[in-house]
Amino acid sequence: MKLGARRHTVSAQLSSDRQFLCKMKAFFIFVALSVIHSTRAEEGFLPSFIHPCNIDDSKFAECVKEQILECLPHFTKGIPEYGVPSIDPVDLNDIIIDGNGLKLKFTDAQMHGLSKIDLTGFNLQLGDKQESFELKVKGNLSLTAQYQADGQILILPIRGHGDALIDCDGIEVQINSNLSHVKDDKGTHFKLVAPNYKYDITTTKIDLKNLFDGNKQLAETTLKFANENWRQLMDDLAPPAIKQIVKTIIKSINKFFSKVTIQQIIHGYDEKH
Repeated sequence: MKLGARRHTVSAQLSSDRQFLCKMKAFFIFVALSVIHSTRAEEGFLPSFIHPCNIDDSKFAECVKEQILECLPHFTKGIPEYGVPSIDPVDLNDIIIDGNGLKLKFTDAQMHGLSKIDLTGFNLQLGDKQESFELKVKGNLSLTAQYQADGQILILPIRGHGDALIDCDGIEVQINSNLSHVKDDKGTHFKLVAPNYKYDITTTKIDLKNLFDGNKQLAETTLKFANENWRQLMDDLAPPAIKQIVKTIIKSINKFFSKVTIQQIIHGYDEKH
């Protein structure tokens, strides 16, 4: 081998080694940061967007409401270090409507928009024999899915399969739940139990692709009729979808509660019990 070729080979090898070392360094930094995040969560460190409220403060209720307003976007987008996953979109189970002459099935369904919902009401009752939690949110949500339809909506026939998009404007959901206490080696935690909810929808727009094998005239007529009578469809479609959304929200809140003690987020709480 010639000298020039040997130098070129050695230089290439050194460059490859440097790249490998840089990659290994980046990998170990990533692992170290992950361990730090995990350790901080396990040791009870609070995220920067959470500021404890003092139960003896005259503005305690206002403080809690401000915290909910600040935390809501973070919860919907997820808090990985606390094991709280993103809930936008929410994956939904299959939704099946079968009755009154209509068979309609939605699969691969997702609800989008929870990260943009607004807080419209909040109430926290502490110190009573039965502690409770109330949350009201409102926003515009959209459901995407694959659909299969056969039958009729009131007097019009409907048949098809394909992409579905349902835009729901002005959905308002109110969640009420009791608060229980769960103890572990880190302390005492809140937990939402026995939740119930109610909801209302201002308006809905339904779009189903490939109705009647692409017959545009029949499809437009049926969709127009469906959108004029959207409440009949939503009476069957909304309950299972809203139920899954509420279940997901409750699960995320409880996941966070399991990582922090009551004293960490509400100072002076023990003095009330």
